[in-house]
Amino acid sequence: MTTMGATDAAAPPREGLITGDAVLLDLRPAPFPVRMISAIIDGVLQLLLFFGAVIGLVWVASRLEIDQGYIAAALVLISVLVFVGYPLLSELLLRGRSVGRLVMGTRVVRDDGGPVHARQSLLRAVMAMFEIWSTSGALAVTCSLLDRRSRRVGDLLAGTMVIQERMRDLVPQRPEMPEQLHTWATGADVGRLPLTLLQDIRGFLPRAEQMNPASRHQLSRELLQRTLPHVAPAPPPGTDPETFLRAVLSERSRRDEARLQRARARQDELSAEVRAVPFAR
Repeated sequence: MTTMGATDAAAPPREGLITGDAVLLDLRPAPFPVRMISAIIDGVLQLLLFFGAVIGLVWVASRLEIDQGYIAAALVLISVLVFVGYPLLSELLLRGRSVGRLVMGTRVVRDDGGPVHARQSLLRAVMAMFEIWSTSGALAVTCSLLDRRSRRVGDLLAGTMVIQERMRDLVPQRPEMPEQLHTWATGADVGRLPLTLLQDIRGFLPRAEQMNPASRHQLSRELLQRTLPHVAPAPPPGTDPETFLRAVLSERSRRDEARLQRARARQDELSAEVRAVPFAR
């Protein structure tokens, strides 16, 4: 593990989602594999509905001797209901979700983070007929791999994206303070770290031991470069990046816990004072 120097270049800022009111939204786009699994679940369900309806239509047509023109019209209607109606109704009734998205914990939202409209869901469903069913998913997969938010063509045209709504719950644990940085961390200013950066550090440290050494080294350096501008004074020269990140996170967590305890104590005091005041008669 290399040590840090004073000439480290600043890391590129993390991309954020800014609304029209200049509000930063902490929305995490659903990863490509998650979207693939969700699409497969919905696709299998749609195929089951389609073939079930077709079998039912054939059975009815054989019993009633329906004209071939009516059968063809019924097939078109079934196709529209299954491949357009299903995604449209599911997104409207389930607030941007479908059966596959419910399983994978994802949801479709507008690019500004708001709920999707009917016209956006309709456009996504119509485009899915072309980019997913007509091309066996090749066009949708290619576009999702090229886009930074894993959006397909329908998302780009409708102005929507799929976000990861449900994530695995982790038991919060404060990392142990490295002994060699205890004195420095106690007097350092670590209160200016952005929330997204803290989340990235919390996600990196617990799984650092299981990561590939090269990836671990690169990610620790990137997090180091993103953290240094928000910490003062700088840590002692020669500090290991992971040791630095662990010290910053430990001290920030300790201060947040102390602040929360003080707020709760003050709230309890105020509640006790309110209960002690006699009611006016």
